[in-house]
Amino acid sequence: MAQLSRRRALYRVAIAAALGSSIAVGAASARAEVDLHGNWHVLVHYTDDASANPDTPRWEDRVWSFEPSGSRLRWMEWPLVTFSNQTGRFERRATGQYARVLHFWEPNQSQLGNIRQGLAVNDRGSKTKTLRKDGDDWRSTGRARAASAMTITYQENWGVESAGDLPVFIREEVMGPAGGESMEGRTEYRTQEIRQGGDLLVGTYERDGTRHGTFRMMRAGERKKLEEKSQEERQQEAWRREVMSNQLARQEIRNGIEKALETRGVSVEKDRLEELVEEWLSLFQSGVREVEATEQLVQQVLREASDAP
Repeated sequence: MAQLSRRRALYRVAIAAALGSSIAVGAASARAEVDLHGNWHVLVHYTDDASANPDTPRWEDRVWSFEPSGSRLRWMEWPLVTFSNQTGRFERRATGQYARVLHFWEPNQSQLGNIRQGLAVNDRGSKTKTLRKDGDDWRSTGRARAASAMTITYQENWGVESAGDLPVFIREEVMGPAGGESMEGRTEYRTQEIRQGGDLLVGTYERDGTRHGTFRMMRAGERKKLEEKSQEERQQEAWRREVMSNQLARQEIRNGIEKALETRGVSVEKDRLEELVEEWLSLFQSGVREVEATEQLVQQVLREASDAP
């Protein structure tokens, strides 16, 4: 019971954080009109009761797009999203695996700008459903029927309830043989508030009764196709990821910045030096070379010193 209470407490905190997020500038409106057409970045924060570590905060994100198709609505999803600045999204685990950070990731200011400008998506794993109008709702076609008891079918049904008011996005999965017992799953994104004139939706998230959390759906710019990278570019990206998660590498960066400042006759406080390390990593992650990143930061500190009273 104590563990369950802690999970529920964490869930309530997550909901409060999502509904009161500082990125939702402007007054919230629970009944603003929603135009779903266009691209959206969807960020989910959740915990998983069925996992080995049910209290661990987890996150996932994706891009959704809604487009009219005659009298119908086409709903597309890309689960693999790439930001120009990936800082803070992934980390190297002790096992050597490169995976999502184990906390509720929030986009920084640079990444929020990236969302507004449009994100790059990978077609791998993308899905599309065409929905029919059903009153105030939109629904995909019904279940697939198995030809025989020996045939296993899999069907996903997608729907948007109350599409113009407080949308509820529903994904149902059904798998099983004809006439036999089937396995079913359900994911629900239930909007509780609409903000920024309909450009930001926030609410609760639940999947199969075991994953509980919040979702935030932010209008995004035109999506971009992920460019194919050369072997050299992939190696450079791998090296950048290694630097981002390696403490020894961070110490070398710290020493390099400190030495470069000393040669210019400037020193900074410890806290400011740590900020410079993070800025260096952000520049490096965006593709700036090591020496150039250090020089940019040195020039920045020199300007700050000259502007100081």
